[in-house]
Amino acid sequence: MNEAIDKIDSLPVTLTGRLLYKMLPYRRNVIMANINQVFADKLTEKQKKHLAKAFYSHLATSMREALQLRFMSEKTLRERVEVRGHERMMQIAAEQRGVLVLTGHFGNWEFAPIGGILNFKEFQGQFHFIRRTLGNKTIERILFNRYYQAGLNVIPKKNSLQQVCDALEQNHAVVFVLDQHASLVNRDGVAAEFFGKKAGTYRSLASFARHTGVPVVPAAGYRLPDGRHVLEFHEPIYWQDYDSTQESIYRNTLAYNQALERIILAHPEQWMWLHKRWKLKPELGNKL
Repeated sequence: MNEAIDKIDSLPVTLTGRLLYKMLPYRRNVIMANINQVFADKLTEKQKKHLAKAFYSHLATSMREALQLRFMSEKTLRERVEVRGHERMMQIAAEQRGVLVLTGHFGNWEFAPIGGILNFKEFQGQFHFIRRTLGNKTIERILFNRYYQAGLNVIPKKNSLQQVCDALEQNHAVVFVLDQHASLVNRDGVAAEFFGKKAGTYRSLASFARHTGVPVVPAAGYRLPDGRHVLEFHEPIYWQDYDSTQESIYRNTLAYNQALERIILAHPEQWMWLHKRWKLKPELGNKL
């Protein structure tokens, strides 16, 4: 946390970012509330606003990159992304049980994954992202065309169990995005602390880790000051058993949240602060 605080004042803020902060107040209250939850009294009000402006600057840059991506050659995109820690993925894949990947909305979530996989073409078609798909398949294909072209697959979040199992049996990697709210009402989520406050977090990753014994590899993309991107795979998280299944799911999910916290603090302006991450009612937040 201290390293993140020390770098706040030096985070880059563009003119576009300042204008967006001032003239486009979309979810600004959510952004500031989230920043307050994470940093509380560790930052001054001025520093919190600076972080918000840095986030808007990052968002504007990401939107510009998304347009550029539509016309960028494969060679240029590949050269713009550096992959770090890939040996951790390969070590787990060598066990022939598949790979579980933990990530969130970090950096430019189009640029880094697509450029990253283009650097390792032998793994094209072997990465599967679990997410909600759009109802209109034509629009889905247009918006995510570069994903599909690069060989990045999508597993629809609804009724995904069998497809995840099939992917793991083929020794593929399944990517779980865990930084958004998950409801506890329908048992999708578990209440696990995230930056000091319990948040509804999807239990699915912990469930698969428990049943398969496959370690979880945290991964994140982020932009460097020179405009290049990094896709980094971090140290794997191994399943830990506790007194009960419920306690085990909670404790391991908590470990995943803590990994996400470390990634966010490394590049705080490049996390998607727009999400309403802490939506649990007090009475639900007290449950595991």
